[in-house]
Amino acid sequence: MSEIHRTRTYEPTVWEDRVLDEATGQVIVEGTPVDEENMNNIEAGILVAHYDIGLLAAFLAQQTRMNATEIEKYKKQRLLQGQATITYSGNDPYFRSADPYVLVSFPADSYPQLNAPNYDVHVSIIDASDIGAVGELIVYDKTQNGFKIRMTGSAKTVTVMWTVINPKVQ
Repeated sequence: MSEIHRTRTYEPTVWEDRVLDEATGQVIVEGTPVDEENMNNIEAGILVAHYDIGLLAAFLAQQTRMNATEIEKYKKQRLLQGQATITYSGNDPYFRSADPYVLVSFPADSYPQLNAPNYDVHVSIIDASDIGAVGELIVYDKTQNGFKIRMTGSAKTVTVMWTVINPKVQ
């Protein structure tokens, strides 16, 4: 068996049957002997096949993990959701120099948006101090890792659910 472990090559054996003359019983074709050399060659072939299958299995497992990681990455780039609250802390909601806004950063486990700012953001109101005073919610300053939402109304607080939809991620 030590010979098998030293060599990792395999040469196939062309096996021949032993052929006898039926009338005389003399050997016409000697045939391939079933001996140590030929049997060890078979063992070497099995060992090489075993190694090849093991390497292939390891390679395929690695490729599967890489593909799963890429698919997860694209999912996280294509659709993201979260919540944000806009708070107006001024005294006079009708006369102000700037609209209140919130800076939304994408979650740490997400990936940067590849085609920023060409992604869509859908905003839905979850809660507000005065739902009739929310005004308009405007998404702006879209970047690879976040965006801003501005409120034009006079409500003191507005909590929104935001959804990033990026259909261009392939």
